[in-house]
Amino acid sequence: MIEKTVFKIIELTAGNTDEIFAFVNDIKTKYPKFNNDKLAKKVAYNVKKKCAIQGGLMAIPGAVPGVGSMIQIGISLFDFSQLIKNQVHLIFSIGYCYGISDTDKLKRVTLKCFGSTLDIDNVVDLRNPIGKKMVKTLSDKAIRLIIIKLQKALAKKFVFNLILKLIPFGIGIILGSISHWIIIRTFQFSSIKFFHELIEQDKSLPMAINGNSG
Repeated sequence: MIEKTVFKIIELTAGNTDEIFAFVNDIKTKYPKFNNDKLAKKVAYNVKKKCAIQGGLMAIPGAVPGVGSMIQIGISLFDFSQLIKNQVHLIFSIGYCYGISDTDKLKRVTLKCFGSTLDIDNVVDLRNPIGKKMVKTLSDKAIRLIIIKLQKALAKKFVFNLILKLIPFGIGIILGSISHWIIIRTFQFSSIKFFHELIEQDKSLPMAINGNSG
């Protein structure tokens, strides 16, 4: 039950996967000579640029001390929710760059990316993080612990980003853009790493089967 809930949250956050795949296909059309790695980097660059602009724009109220600071708190909640959505969007997009459109695989890598990037995957043993039984082999207690740790980690990230945006005189705008860029860049590296692992894992399966049959 908890497994389905976790995956459903990721699915809802990702939104329409057809739109995500169309976004990647559009870049493929513009850069037909790009291999998977170059395509993933280009996709990530587009998402980073979008998030950096968003981070700067969403920090504008904080440039005005007093009333602006109060408004900034409300706007930052929306901004942070969009940032999380863009992180999931990035992971799904990069997965599709490597030919992965299976939503279950995309959701597993997404969970692993958040766990690794927010430093919570050491809570339980996830040494085989992207196999088919990644979540099913975990107890409900372990999954609850991951969720609790994830909530705390995200709360810390939100407070940190809010503090940056509350710095007046335009400094918060600059720092908000830089912060968003760095966050997306971190998820870019982790997702590429895990999708490479997933591809290698999938390649090894037929060999293992053949080996057993002999």
